[in-house]
Amino acid sequence: MRRSLLVLLVIAVSASGCTAIRRDSRRTLDWLDTSFTPSSPVARAALLPVAIPVGLAGLLTDTLVVNPVYAIDDAWGDTVDLLWTPSDESPLRRTLITPLAAIATPFVFGGEWLWRSIVPKAPRIEAVDQ
Repeated sequence: MRRSLLVLLVIAVSASGCTAIRRDSRRTLDWLDTSFTPSSPVARAALLPVAIPVGLAGLLTDTLVVNPVYAIDDAWGDTVDLLWTPSDESPLRRTLITPLAAIATPFVFGGEWLWRSIVPKAPRIEAVDQ
């Protein structure tokens, strides 16, 4: 049981290692660094046995919770742009494609969400109506 849990943990960290490597994707770990890092080298050395497990927990939290949550909005925007934003097509063609778009929506969203959770990708910039 423990071994399979450890293997699962290693696979999860390696599979999403791409987003964990980017500095702007490590929100929890950066917050821990700025909030709790002592300035003196002696204090840093004394807190090293505590800092390593806490830092690893922060990295796992970023990888498994924070990054997937932040990816939801961008993945939905990509799905809407791909499947539901009308292009230069006739109303008849759009009517015929709508059921297929409805069937494909969960799959496209799930794939895009998984991709944005694992691979670092720039966030979407929405056009603001003025």
